[in-house]
Parts: sequence; C-alpha cells; structure tokens
Amino acid sequence: MLPSSWLAGMYPRRGGTAVPPPVGVKDAVKKFERLVATKAGDLAESLARPETDAEVREAAEGFPAGGTAAVAPLGAAAVTAKVLRKLAGSRVDTAVVADAWIAARGPVFAAVAAAELVELRVGEPGARFHQRHEPVVRRLPAESGNLDWMPILGRVRAHLVHEADPSPVRAALAPVRAARGPLSQAAAAFLLPGCTDWVDEDVLIANTAGKGDVVRLVLWSLGDGRQLDRFDPAFWREHLIESDASLATVLDGVGAAIVPVLGERMGMLPSWRGDVLGRIATALAALPDDDAFRALAAHAAQPHALLALFDAAQRSPARAIRLLEGAEGPAGALSEAYAAGYAGEPLDEGKAPAPLDGGPVPELPGWADAAILPRVRLLGGGVLPVDAARRLVALLSRSRAGAAPAGLAEVVAACDRASLAAFGWALFQRWQSIGMPSGATWAMHGLAWIGDDDVVRRLTPLIKVWPGTGGHQRSVAGLSVLTGLGTDVALIHLNDVAEKVKFAGLRSSARGMLHTVASRLGLTGEQLADRLVPDLGLDTGGGLVLDYGPRRFVVGFDDQLRPTVADEAGKRLKSLPKPGARDDATLGPAAYQRFTALKKDVRTLAGDQIGRFERAMVTGRRWTADEFASFIVGHPLVRHIARRLVWTSTVDFRVAEDGSYAGVDDDTVKLASDAPVSVAHPLRLGDVARWAEVFADYELLQPFPQLAREIYALTPEEAKATGLTTFDGRAVPSGRVLGLERLGWSRAAPQDNGHQPWIERTLPDGARAYVRVEPGFSIGRPGEHPEQTLHALIVSRTRMGYWRNATGDVELGAVDAVAMSELLRDLHGLSRP
Repeated sequence: MLPSSWLAGMYPRRGGTAVPPPVGVKDAVKKFERLVATKAGDLAESLARPETDAEVREAAEGFPAGGTAAVAPLGAAAVTAKVLRKLAGSRVDTAVVADAWIAARGPVFAAVAAAELVELRVGEPGARFHQRHEPVVRRLPAESGNLDWMPILGRVRAHLVHEADPSPVRAALAPVRAARGPLSQAAAAFLLPGCTDWVDEDVLIANTAGKGDVVRLVLWSLGDGRQLDRFDPAFWREHLIESDASLATVLDGVGAAIVPVLGERMGMLPSWRGDVLGRIATALAALPDDDAFRALAAHAAQPHALLALFDAAQRSPARAIRLLEGAEGPAGALSEAYAAGYAGEPLDEGKAPAPLDGGPVPELPGWADAAILPRVRLLGGGVLPVDAARRLVALLSRSRAGAAPAGLAEVVAACDRASLAAFGWALFQRWQSIGMPSGATWAMHGLAWIGDDDVVRRLTPLIKVWPGTGGHQRSVAGLSVLTGLGTDVALIHLNDVAEKVKFAGLRSSARGMLHTVASRLGLTGEQLADRLVPDLGLDTGGGLVLDYGPRRFVVGFDDQLRPTVADEAGKRLKSLPKPGARDDATLGPAAYQRFTALKKDVRTLAGDQIGRFERAMVTGRRWTADEFASFIVGHPLVRHIARRLVWTSTVDFRVAEDGSYAGVDDDTVKLASDAPVSVAHPLRLGDVARWAEVFADYELLQPFPQLAREIYALTPEEAKATGLTTFDGRAVPSGRVLGLERLGWSRAAPQDNGHQPWIERTLPDGARAYVRVEPGFSIGRPGEHPEQTLHALIVSRTRMGYWRNATGDVELGAVDAVAMSELLRDLHGLSRP
C-alpha cells in the first residue's frame, strides 16, 4: 500500500491503481488565454522571427485572433511553449493548460498538442533569462530540457485514463510518432502507456540514444517486467528514485519486477541520502511480495529499511515469522519479537485499568506495535491485554516534555513498575533503531512517566554522546526525562551531566534544570547536590551484606569509593565470586546482580563526590553542623569520604569511625547545631604535620591531596603587582591547558572567527583570574596547536576583552591567600612532570 501522498503525484495508467478522474479547472480556457495575454504578449513578434520553425509559425498564427479554437495542436503547443518560457521558476500551476485544451478541443487535440510541446524550445539552448521576441524552434536531438512541460503532460495522461475508448487518441498520436523525434515519440507512449508496442520500440531507442528526458518518459511508460528487463538500468536507475511520483509510477506499471533494482540501490547508496533510502524502503514495504520483504530484511541495519520492515511485518505477522526465521542482527531481533508476540505461549491476561479498558484499538506504526513489546504485569494479577497495551502506546504518544498525558498516572498505579519500565525502554529502543525521527520523540518523553532507575542508567550515556552527532535537542529532551522521573538516581545523573559532560550547551541545560528543581525546593544548587546522593541501600554503617544463602559477603569502600569485598571472616577478596551450585538459586544471583548495579552507581558517584569536596575546600563552602551531620556524616556512602578528610569549625577535627568528631589529640569535639563546618585547607590548618601523623597512625588514605597539598604564596613584590610574570613565556602542552577545565578553569568566550585567546577562572569573591595563551584555541578545533605559551596572571573585576582593559585589575596581594595558592598550584601543575 503506497502512501496517499505518493498517489497524488503518480502518473496513472489504465488498469493500474484506481484514481479518481481529474477535476477540471473552472473557466480553464479563459484562464489559459489570460496567461497567454500576460506572459506571451509578444507572440506575433516571436512567430515573425526568421529563426522560428516555419511549420510552427503556420500552426500558431491564428491564435492571437481566435485563441485555442483557431489553431492546430502544434500551434497550441507553440503558444504554450512561449508561456512556459516566461513562467520558468514560478509557482503557477500549468495543469490549467491541459484542462483548457480538453475543454476547448477535446482529449485527442490535447494529446497531440502535448506530444508536440515536448520538442519545442523558445530562445537559445540553455539560456537562463527571458528576452523579448525569442523565436520558437525545435529542440536539438541531443538536447535535454527542464521538464517544465511535465505537469501538462501528466495532466493530459490523467484525463486519458478515464476515456472510454483510447483508440482515437492512438490514431491521432501515430502520425506524431512517425514524424517527430524520440522525445515526441516517448511522450506519445507516455500518454498511452497501454500501447505496449510503442513502449517496446521506445525502450530500444532509449537503450541506444536515450537522453534524460526520453529515458524518464519511457521509464514512466513501462507496463510489465518484460519491458523492464529489456531497459538498461544504467540509464534509468537514478531517475527511478528521484521522486515519490517517479517510483510510484514505475511500481504501478511493473510491480514486484522492480524489487532487484531497489534492493541493489539500497545497498549502494550512502547513508546521507536518507530521503532516497526512505523512499526505496517505503516502496519495498508496499509490495506484498516475499522478495521485497527479504530485501528489506537484508538491509535491516539501515534505520529506513528497519522502519519499513516493521510496517511490512505488522501488515502480515505470519509472513514476517516465516521469512525472518533464522535471521540475524536487527532482522533477527524482529524475528524473535514477532515469534514471541504473535506465536508465543498465551499468558493470563488481567483487567486493564480504566483509561486502557475499551474503546477503539488505535492504528500504530509497525515499530510501535505493542504485540512485539514486553508484556506489562498488572498488580492485580495477569498481564495487560495486547489491545490495552496498544492503547497504552497511543496514550504515551501524547507525552511531551514536562507534561504527562491525562490518565497515565492511573495506569502506572495499576502496573508493576519494573515491567512497565521494560515496556517503555523497549519502545524507546524501537524508536532508536529506526533513526530516532523527531516526530516520534514521544517514545523517549514517555520514559519520564513509566521509567525507573534502570532506565536512567541506560539513557544517561546516550544523552552524553548525542550532541556529538548533531543531537543536542534530543539530549535536552533526554534531560527532561531525568527531571520528570525525579528519583534520587535520576537527579544524580542529571547532576553528573551538569558537571562533567564535554558539551557546554548540554551542561548549561542540565544546570538550568537542576536550578529549577532546587528553586522548587528552596535550596541552593550545592544544597540540592547534598540531598541527591543516594544511599544505594547501604546500612547505617556504610556497608552492605550480600547473602548467597550458605555464604555471605561484606561490602566496604576504599579511599576512592571503590567497592571492596570481604568474606564473613573479614578476609579481603579480589572480587565478588559468582554464585555457585551450592548457593541459593534465588538469593545468590539476586545478590550478585545487586553488587553489579552498586558498582555502576558508585562509579558515577565517586568522582563527582570527591570532586565536590575538593572544590568545597578550595572555595571555602560551608555547611551548618546540622547539615554536616545529616548529609555528610549521616550518609552511608559519603561518610567514607568524610572520614578521610580534616574538617574545620570552631576547631579542627576529623570524623571517627563511629561518626563522632575527634580533634588532633583524639579529644572529643562537640559542635553547636548552627556552627559552620568546612573542609580544612592546609593554609588554614593549625598543625598540618600533626594531622598527617594522625592519619598515618589510623592508616587513612585521603581521596585527594589535602594534608600533602602543595602550598604557594606571593613574594612581597609580587603581592603589590597587578600581574604575575612567573609563567610569562612558558610553553606548555595544549592538552594540559585544556585539562584545567576539570579544575574550574574555562576557555574565553569565542572572539572573532571562534578564537579563544585566554583562559579564566572565577574566584570565590566573584573576581576572575585570567591568563592569556598564544596562539590560543579555536572553538571547533581546540587541539589544533600542540603547545600554548602562557602570559601574565591577572586578577580583575571587569571582564576581559580582546583588547586589554586594566581598569578593574586587582593587586594580587588583595586576593584571598587560599584562592591565590590554588591558582598558582594549577599553573605550576602545567609544567609538572
């Protein structure tokens, strides 16, 4: 079944796909003659030109006085050629010409005029611009036109399809075929494609001397596979797929005989010709032929082919199961889905929730057929009936970012969430497999309402990479899914995108969504981040017991928050063993899977949390003692980091194993509930050496350099200056400069031609540190230059511009000592081995 839009442009044939007769344009004759008056007012002058063909002149001379009724078909064709010349490139519907001819003189006249028209030209060959009084001549034998006459020819053919007796038309066209060249001959056969003898003759002509226009007309005249086989595809295979109308016309004429050529083109065309690949796939899916189905299956790795294969399979599930048996790759996955959905063991179906119970079953695209998606379990027992599942897909198709469809909440409440999420993820994967068309992004938006944390873990890696392939908007839509789900894990991954992803636009979108969530809760971004860290099911001591039945294992964490495993006797193991034959068949695999998920979640969390605390030390971020106790020490995962750092409040302290606070002499520290707490920077610590001894005694490894951190200070002369020249002229690898972005630096906003000539870092008091780099970076090619030469370090309260503005420069000694030490540490690190 071809799309209706294709049928509208198809050139119909007698005995082919049924199409209604054309509705004639009202007052077509008057409108045509008005066109001649306005667009071919110099007709008499053109006919008088000596270059004008004498036969054409004689046939058209009566038109100025008598109009269409006073001229022969060749004359009407000449007048129309003048009009078309003036209309070149306009949007005027020239089909009115055909209707005028038929209304004034009948279909025989129109057919002959159309066949004559195709060999006429006004003006010089290839001339782009219209000139006054151009002659009307015959085209050269090898000359191709711009097919400006094709709408007229096609309209006449559409009228002729509905003529009761085509023989008078054939009789009138026969002399034209005998007297004119290949183009008029092909036009005559195009108008009456049922004249197979004419088409046979034209196939031979096109094979030997055919040019573009002739080849097209012959191609659109073919009526069976025999003619197709005789027609050299080297001439026509590109014309075949140049438009929906072309392919629809050939399909209507030769049917499944075209399948081998379509399959060959699908395998040869590059992926960037997606419009053509989609056209071919649609045509193959429309044919009820097994070979057409096999051709789609053979190219199912292409999104366009897979999309069409879904539609073809939906129309005939039995054929899909039969022909896809044993297939591999995407076609194999589809085979399994159809076998399970249409030929699998029947399941007990339960009572569908009200929004899905009753009413018409919606028509869905093949890729969204609920019968080939995982079944949804109902909390009341049984599975969701297939028709109800189809209504669920239709309901999800109304999903938009931030807006759940009405009635969906009731459905979610009635379904097992894990199986519902699996249904949604499978639907998303179907959408992904067909190339993620923007018109069906609802398949991802729906995950916000029926997904779970496993969906979050699968979706986030895709969100992070899509911008690299032009999918920024798709990634932003994915972020809205994380926001809509709103679980701790979803918000953690949203925060991870906001902090770590390399695409600035996506980071900005993620931060904006986090800010919205924080504002809704009355929190700062950092306060929200504290609350987003999940406990991952750990016990209050920060550990986890994995029960295999006869065996148990204890999970802990090292200084980098990497999970560690010990047996019940406390012996450290290299890794968690897989469940064995003696372990409980249910508990063992569940515990092992739990540990696998834990490792994935901690891998996402660890770097982020450690980085947050290092930034907090550098920026001087503070918690109240109550917040510190609740969200840091009281958190079963974060406490593992807290125990390995020195903190400061009214006194310096560490967090002991039991969660209490201890000073440098192991004396108990008590804090008022509103006392400020921060990560101690070594510049602020009273006795770094003594604290280092304490941590060594307790064998506490730090997650980042704190007690052993390098400390830098300005000399008295440097403190009075507004620029530090220590690094001026130092050449460093460009990669290391780019690496400073992980420490809070950023490249300049793009200047002219995308040039980024400095790096900058915002300080806790709002001032900015700047270092110019040479030759600088290009926004699209940051790694273009292997080295950068540094210039002076400047701190300013005004924004840096391409030209230096020193009005806001700050004496370096006025910068906070910790902030300056960290700036110098970062810059010294560029040259560190």
